[in-house]
Amino acid sequence: MRLQPNRNYVSNDDIQTPPELARRLVDHFQPTGRILEPCAGDGAFLKALRTHARSINASARDSNARSLSSQPNRVAQPIRDSATDSPCTTRVAWCEAKRHRDFFTWQHPVDWIITNPPWSQIRRFLQHALSLADHVVFLFTINHLWTRARLGDVKAACFGLKEIVLVDTPKTFPPSGFQLGAVHLHRGWTGPVMLTDWTSAPGATRFTSTSTPQLPREKSRAGPAQPGLDPLREELRALNRHLDTLLAEAR
Repeated sequence: MRLQPNRNYVSNDDIQTPPELARRLVDHFQPTGRILEPCAGDGAFLKALRTHARSINASARDSNARSLSSQPNRVAQPIRDSATDSPCTTRVAWCEAKRHRDFFTWQHPVDWIITNPPWSQIRRFLQHALSLADHVVFLFTINHLWTRARLGDVKAACFGLKEIVLVDTPKTFPPSGFQLGAVHLHRGWTGPVMLTDWTSAPGATRFTSTSTPQLPREKSRAGPAQPGLDPLREELRALNRHLDTLLAEAR
């Protein structure tokens, strides 16, 4: 079966994200506010998120200082997180079952969840993440999203598929025959699905898919034709047709 290239594949939940890939994804999505890494593992995403948060908070403090310097009569006020009243704009929290911080006991709302989830528990992780965050980014083989039940969960939670970032499978990941990607789900999103390819070129190539539902069509951002990109577009169009069919059946 074309949708099941390796029928003997057994999910391995102990798959650690390479630090360089975690850093690149965090830099790409630019999360802000309250961020949760629910499956910290060895800490690749957690370290990248903390570095990112320090940079954002430092920039916010510098901006605040510049604003105060231009208004000498204004009393200095620290920048604080609205939820925790702590002096920062972006905060990172984490869970990890092996360290007795169970994600499924976490009940505090957050702005972003970014993680490489345990692939054998995708639906349960997805459902809980959708109940907590406005933005959910999962790194997994993207076939994990294309089941009728999971698409139904996404729709029921009023989320939309905003972007898929295709990435090369790290050598430390088990081979499965499926494409690895970071999937960004956004609460309330009804626009086009953005497809970003990191597999065939050093820089990201971005273009608007034909997937529905979508707002008025955006002009393609693909630019001039690039060698090897047209077959990828055709493959993604076929994937989108399959997604459209599943979405129609879920309605």
